[in-house]
Parts: sequence; C-alpha cells; structure tokens
Amino acid sequence: MNDLRVTAIHEAGHAVVALRLGLVFDHVTTVPDDHAETDGALHWTELQSAGDLEIAATADAIVLLAGPFAEARLIDSTLHEVLAGDAAGEDREALATLGLDDDEFVAASRDALALVEQDWPAIERVADALLEYETLDFDEVEALVAADDS
Repeated sequence: MNDLRVTAIHEAGHAVVALRLGLVFDHVTTVPDDHAETDGALHWTELQSAGDLEIAATADAIVLLAGPFAEARLIDSTLHEVLAGDAAGEDREALATLGLDDDEFVAASRDALALVEQDWPAIERVADALLEYETLDFDEVEALVAADDS
C-alpha cells in the first residue's frame, strides 16, 4: 500500500468528519511536517488554535478518531493496530488530553466509525484531491463532499 495514499485517506477522514460535524477548519494537508513529526495534518482556524473558539471534547474525539478509522478501513486493519503505530502518535496524544471517560470514548468511536462508513466515497474523493494538490482549504473540501450529497 502506498504510504502517501494512506496519509491522504487518514487526513481526508479527519476533514470530512469535521465538516459533517459542522466544524470549520483552515486546511488539510499531506505535506509532512518534520518539526511536528506528522505525515500530514488537519489545521484548525486561528480562532480554534488560539482557544477563542472551543470544540466540544466529544466532537474533537470523533474527528481525531475518524482519521485512524479511515486508515484502518483502507489497509484492512483495526483501530487498535492503527493507533498503536508510530504515525498515530499525535492522534493518541490529542485523544489522551480530552479527558473522556470510557463510555464517552466508546460513543465517540461508534460515531466516528459510522461517519467514516457513511462518507467513504467523499473521503476517497478528498484523498484523491489531496494526492493531486497536497493541501485543500475548507471550501475545497466542502465542495468535494457536496458532490456526494447531490
């Protein structure tokens, strides 16, 4: 499996699910960031990054889990195996800071999995665009997802 395709699917999972939850982000990219030690990332708007606009912990968890769930679907693996990998370190750390109890984590996992399954064609479309352009802003992702809705 092509590593860049895996990254594109992972990041597209985050972006599509964020959009479905009504969350606005700045952009999503497959460009590696050696300083942050990421293969790609979903970047929130300045308001969210600065803490001026908070995302509910459960919504944040759903978005964080969507990437690994999408990756697991692509490579025919499990969420546990994907999250245990080195590449998922940032997702693991971010999930750990949310302070969800077991029931909240399970509920977020179910919601993330359901959204990934429901929006798989949109996730693939966004991933294909990421492979071509490397970075997509919110409006570009929204347009790609809207193509599946019509």
